[in-house]
Amino acid sequence: MIASKASPSASTEASHSTIAMHDLHESQWDVVILGAGVAGAAAGILAGKQGIKTLLVESKAFPREKVCGGCLNLRSQASLERLGVSQAIESAGAVCIESMRLQILKTQAQWRVPAMMSIRRSTLDKILVEQAIEQGSHFIDRTNGNLLAATTDSGSATRSVRLQKDGEMEVISSKCVLVASGLTRSSIRQEDNWPAMVESDSRIGVQCLISAAQASEFADGQLHMLVGHKGYVGICKTDGGLVDVAAALDPSSIPSSGGISQVVQGIIAECGLRGIDLPEKDRWLATPSLTRSSSRVSAHRTFLIGDAIGYVEPFTGEGMSWALASAESVMPIITDIVAHGWNDELSSRWNDWAHRQRIHKQRTCRWIAGQIRWPRGAAWVLRACNWLPPLRASFIRKTSQ
Repeated sequence: MIASKASPSASTEASHSTIAMHDLHESQWDVVILGAGVAGAAAGILAGKQGIKTLLVESKAFPREKVCGGCLNLRSQASLERLGVSQAIESAGAVCIESMRLQILKTQAQWRVPAMMSIRRSTLDKILVEQAIEQGSHFIDRTNGNLLAATTDSGSATRSVRLQKDGEMEVISSKCVLVASGLTRSSIRQEDNWPAMVESDSRIGVQCLISAAQASEFADGQLHMLVGHKGYVGICKTDGGLVDVAAALDPSSIPSSGGISQVVQGIIAECGLRGIDLPEKDRWLATPSLTRSSSRVSAHRTFLIGDAIGYVEPFTGEGMSWALASAESVMPIITDIVAHGWNDELSSRWNDWAHRQRIHKQRTCRWIAGQIRWPRGAAWVLRACNWLPPLRASFIRKTSQ
């Protein structure tokens, strides 16, 4: 489902690798991070700040667009402030969102929300990677990284990773490895002991960027959430004078409707709005099934972070706040390994953290995802939120803060 062409609106200024393949063996790595998205780059910043010898590996050429609604809620903004990148994000043109228009079929509500921000993933990830480099982490892109199976018992002092780029291959060792390679967990697919459970009714994520002129009906400073029978669509202005159109769709509806644009246009029409000028299929990016979980998030000297841990169909930017939280929360464990070595209790600590995250932080998204599978019933919930201010305030707090 991944689009065959990169979006022409992606940032053109590249983030350059700071180390060549043939130089990788010259360093004794404390941590290798596989994936330079939000979670991986944030971990690279935090590790670099602590003087931890860090290699940040990305399979794509940077920067690149990713499927993402681009919303930064208050939790995300607080994390980014601690990472020292808030000013850079503001200077890059991030758009402030102060209200949400939620429409379920023909039932609608418009509420003020705590100020969120909208930014393209190409912009955000580039800022994060540049900050990781500034803090002392090394970065290499266009490089496939694969975690190799542990060949010794838990007393082994390192974990090995195979890196491949432009026909070159290197195997390097590190005191620990962070797997931040997203929903597909591409860097660990060759191992059999990392099972992922995908929800049977999971939707897929899709996204495209269009010009503001193509979506003039949608207001500045507002997040539009439109819910129909085949999924829901989020639309908001973002940096670069563009509009981010992101959706979670029933995958079976796409071929029967004639394509992604047709499904999205159908949801917009169900909500009684005029259609917008959407691109054909080669301009859309798409994900595999969104809602999934991993029964194992840590092994010997290895930790999953970000989307690799698991994911619940998002609504207003929760995925990025979870990713940033995982990077911050894993860092004390990494520091322990670098300073004192490995013990199995560290793995248990990370499994416990992931379990608490699923129970508490992702509960609201699970509830919302269940509700909007039945939009006619969800419309009555929306009416109730309009009628009952305490219920509305609770919903706004849980989805935007």
